[in-house]
Amino acid sequence: MEVFDNINETAQRTDRGRKRKETARAYKTVGKMRRANGGYIPTVSCNHVSTPLCCADQLKPESLVQMFETFCSQSSHADQNSMLISLMDVSAPSRARIDETERKRGRDVTIKYNVVTSTSGRLPVCKASFMSILNVKKDRLSRLANNFLKEGAPRKERRGGSRQTPEMVEFKESIVSHIETFTCRASHYARRGAPGRKYLPSDMNVAKMRQLFNEQNHRQASYALYYSIFLHRFNLAFGHPAKDICSDCLRFRIQLRQDLPEAQKRAKAVAFLLHRRRARKFYDLMDNVDDSLTLCFDVMENLVLPKTSIGQAYYSRQLYMYVFAVVRHEGRGQSVPLRNVFLYTWMETQNKKDSNVIASAVEHALTGFGESFQGRKVRLFSDSCFGQNKNFSMVSLLHSFRKRHIPNSSIQYFFPIRGHSYLPADRVFGRIEQDIRKKALILLPSEYIDILKRHGTVFQYGKDWFVKDYKKEVASFLKTQKGFRVSDARVLQFNNDKVGFKSVYEGPFCEHSILKKGKRWVDFVPEVIGDISCVKKKRRRTFAIYWTVLVSVMMSGHSMIVGSYQLLLQRIQNLMKIRFTVFI
Repeated sequence: MEVFDNINETAQRTDRGRKRKETARAYKTVGKMRRANGGYIPTVSCNHVSTPLCCADQLKPESLVQMFETFCSQSSHADQNSMLISLMDVSAPSRARIDETERKRGRDVTIKYNVVTSTSGRLPVCKASFMSILNVKKDRLSRLANNFLKEGAPRKERRGGSRQTPEMVEFKESIVSHIETFTCRASHYARRGAPGRKYLPSDMNVAKMRQLFNEQNHRQASYALYYSIFLHRFNLAFGHPAKDICSDCLRFRIQLRQDLPEAQKRAKAVAFLLHRRRARKFYDLMDNVDDSLTLCFDVMENLVLPKTSIGQAYYSRQLYMYVFAVVRHEGRGQSVPLRNVFLYTWMETQNKKDSNVIASAVEHALTGFGESFQGRKVRLFSDSCFGQNKNFSMVSLLHSFRKRHIPNSSIQYFFPIRGHSYLPADRVFGRIEQDIRKKALILLPSEYIDILKRHGTVFQYGKDWFVKDYKKEVASFLKTQKGFRVSDARVLQFNNDKVGFKSVYEGPFCEHSILKKGKRWVDFVPEVIGDISCVKKKRRRTFAIYWTVLVSVMMSGHSMIVGSYQLLLQRIQNLMKIRFTVFI
């Protein structure tokens, strides 16, 4: 069985499986709903005029409706049957059966029908009127009469109820427990097509899983039963979306499929196994929380403005909104409450997506979690993006923060193997994307902010946090020759003025001094920088033209007043810092 590289977790049953169970068809309940909603009007179906066997002509329309409502108000089908029997006089035929050789046959039962009114009491009616008043079929009446004649009691309810025996329920639960023993993982990037779906190894299928179940439990489960439980109680698939996969894993897999000498193939297999063990070590360390404060952070996929179903929007060079998440991780399988999720937002027109922004957001998040330190070790986990977090701007930030705020604690910073960087922050992004997909049109950043607030605490650039110039300060504080390359780091440690460096997850740290002579980390205080727009002039022009056309189309086909659209354009102009010419 294939061993996964990222976060392994056991399969879990869900309220909504990969496919929903079929519900009861509507046509079976049309008549029932029509009766319950008063869609049926009771009538008299005969023309008898006050005969001893039928007095239906004496019934008023109000009495007919009252009788029908009383019949429909019975709580169950069995209670309705009891009411019908009380209105029927059932007896054996008084005349003997005619010989079977003759053309006519004798009756098995004799039935006299009655209705009860509040004014006239009990009145006899014919079978046709009895059926039309209560809206019942003749077959139902004959079954009730025959059963009453044989058993002396109304017909018992044999419909509904559980068709599952305790043995079958226990058998199905054993299948569910067997499926839960398999390990799976979520997709890092391909969440859009199948939200919440987890993936089993690619060399496994339902037939193999069923065969394993039969062998382990010494019981024979049919393929249809096993597949039905797999389909409706679990949101699982096989394989894994081949998107942003590890290049080393792909290279090893291709080499193992080639015709190589046995010794060389064995060496490749061992190297592949060691590579995946190193990748899993990152997640084992992350889940081993103990008494430390563990924070994971990552940048979300760019959010586009405007988000619309118009195809030309893709070619209009849309404006980007950036989201950076800092999540407190409390261990494998633990839920993430909203208080443990910090979401930092900024626009493409406000600042870049570089190390200055990421370091400023991380510093703000660490300050927000300040009450949770209490002398504990701080552990940070992120991907290995050099332009954002794996650089000396982040190293300098962590040094100065520890020196100024938690001098008695240590900070450790872990980086994953390339291609194996699925973090708890990505789970938060998946839930956010599910809410964004539900909205077909998003025009302003505030609409994105409202969605983000459902998943964590949102901090908006320029209002709740600001960007500091770490790059400029690093140049004046750090040596030119550091003695190590931060790009080779797997773990960094900060517990004194030196940097603890490891290129593997195991073993001791190698300490390096990177601070210039005469400098102190407590004096490392970068200055706040202003807005830096990343939108080029040509892109602004294309964006402006598209917005004018979009708003013009909206105004021509929408009942909103012109002033509201002018206000919308004014807000967008302030956002883009350019002027629009509206063609309306």
